[in-house]
Amino acid sequence: MSVSTPLPFTVAYSNIQQQLILYVYPVWLILGIGGGILNLIVFSRPKLRGSSCCIYFFAASTDHILTLITGIGPTIYTLNHSDPQIDSIVFCKIRGYLFQITLMLSRWFVAFACIDRYASSSDSVNLRHFASKRIAYRCVIAVLLVWSIVCSHRLIFYEIKANLCGIMTNSGAAIYHTLYVIIGGGILPTIIMIICAFLIRRNLDRKHKKRMHISAVEHRRNSLDHQVLILLSIQIICYIIFTTPQMCNLVYNAILNTIPNLCRETIALQRFLSFMAELMLYMFPVTSFCLYTLTSRTFRNELFTSFRLLPIFRSICTKIRIAPSASNAINGHDIPQPLPTLMVNQ
Repeated sequence: MSVSTPLPFTVAYSNIQQQLILYVYPVWLILGIGGGILNLIVFSRPKLRGSSCCIYFFAASTDHILTLITGIGPTIYTLNHSDPQIDSIVFCKIRGYLFQITLMLSRWFVAFACIDRYASSSDSVNLRHFASKRIAYRCVIAVLLVWSIVCSHRLIFYEIKANLCGIMTNSGAAIYHTLYVIIGGGILPTIIMIICAFLIRRNLDRKHKKRMHISAVEHRRNSLDHQVLILLSIQIICYIIFTTPQMCNLVYNAILNTIPNLCRETIALQRFLSFMAELMLYMFPVTSFCLYTLTSRTFRNELFTSFRLLPIFRSICTKIRIAPSASNAINGHDIPQPLPTLMVNQ
């Protein structure tokens, strides 16, 4: 009786990775892009597009779609084709550059949304001036320009070596990459989000104590601020959960880069952990629509309103209003009945 040979670690890691790409990535791509489009529709509604905070959410939703396309798209393509990242140095550089920018933008858009809500909830008139649409558009453009410059080292130092696309030989560029991702993409936005969440909560508690002295319009605005605070708090928690594996993986890779002559099993494990860390990163854009829907009543109401405006929904409602019931017919003649209470949104 023959004893089966254990599957080598390198083959096991590769098989697990291929199965995840085959079955998980397509689902995430569909859900993420579909949810991102719905986010864009809702945040462009008249009630929300007038808010400076929703401008950041709109920009973040757009960035989420681009992140999934530039990140997951080429990976799925490699299932039935050769990997363009190791076949073309141009694609290797451009894809790495665009992918890194999109990862950074969404984090800082959420961070600026937190700053915007803090300014909006402040008692200071000068701070409230920051929470304006004009400032929001300028901040979105500034964030885009800054990270386009900061990530430009990928266009210079990315190379193809040993069937890998990345920074392989320049240790200085590798250290710079590790530091700016950990600090600029992990520590700083997280600290800003957490501090602003506490400050927003403090400002809203102060306003709550003055509720008897504010107008109805101000009361509704405070209610919306509370919803945004819950939304931002949930996003902060999810952001920390989904980005922590990447931060740990970057530190792990930096340590391994100082060790010469790594064995094949260690290299295979390093690649697999990098893949899993990247997989976790995609959870942030994939789950954004669910987070918005579950945590914000205003978002849900605007989403349902958007659905009611669709021609197919209006057609169904019209048919419900005009279709006679079988119980209303006597001797083959329809008896007019009052219209149902379901109304079509005109």
